[in-house]
Amino acid sequence: MISGELWCWTSPVWLLIAAWLASYVLMVRGSRRFHWFALLLGFISLGMAFISPLGVFADGYLFSAHMVQHLILLLVVPGCILLSLPSANTDSALQGARWDRIGRILATPQLGWICGVGAMWFWHIPWLCSTAALRPGFGFFRDATLVGAGLVFWWPIYAPRERYRLHPLSGCIYLFSACLGCTLLGIYITFAPLSVCPVFANPTDRIGILNAIYDAGLTPGIDQRLGGLIMWVPPCLLYTGAIIGLLSRWYTTAKPNSLGTFAAKVKEA
Repeated sequence: MISGELWCWTSPVWLLIAAWLASYVLMVRGSRRFHWFALLLGFISLGMAFISPLGVFADGYLFSAHMVQHLILLLVVPGCILLSLPSANTDSALQGARWDRIGRILATPQLGWICGVGAMWFWHIPWLCSTAALRPGFGFFRDATLVGAGLVFWWPIYAPRERYRLHPLSGCIYLFSACLGCTLLGIYITFAPLSVCPVFANPTDRIGILNAIYDAGLTPGIDQRLGGLIMWVPPCLLYTGAIIGLLSRWYTTAKPNSLGTFAAKVKEA
């Protein structure tokens, strides 16, 4: 009975996924296999964050599950949204001066960095963290701001138009510094007293699984340290993967230009 209650099959997230898919089919044209793969990965990530047992554990039981959920909303889902957008399709959508101005504002790296790193620090102020976990409306607002902050953070890296993206070397610095910001937060959570998110120190056992969690060794203290390590390590692995992608893209675009310059010099000689 308990195992069945760990899956939230009636979650309203299904409606969000359906609306997301319908909007994509109706509005986006020219998608390739990669774009559909990114879209599918976004669906799976969003479903895992709220429909799977992870969503139940994150809802006031385990701080570590709460941390995984937040990283999915801040880093994975927004990244998938941007990667699913083909650039050819967004050209017409961003032709207007107003939209182009918005795109250029979002391309400001300082804005993206503050949103991406600052959102995670902000939502782990103890009273905000507990309030969002206890009040569904406030929790929904927190989740929406995390996704929005993630979109602003990834825009300078994965914007659908090249002119909004950072130069690969600047992008590497941008991502590396974000890794440092997450590392500092992870270190703080790992070694802080049991007060980062007080609601997880004394969870309310709504479906009778708390004893099983504690018997498995996930006491509140261990759970918070695990949450700190999750904040510390996985984001930096994701940023490292993005840095490798940037360098790879830079190499593939620079190589033909270099060969063309070399050929032009040979022709002149």
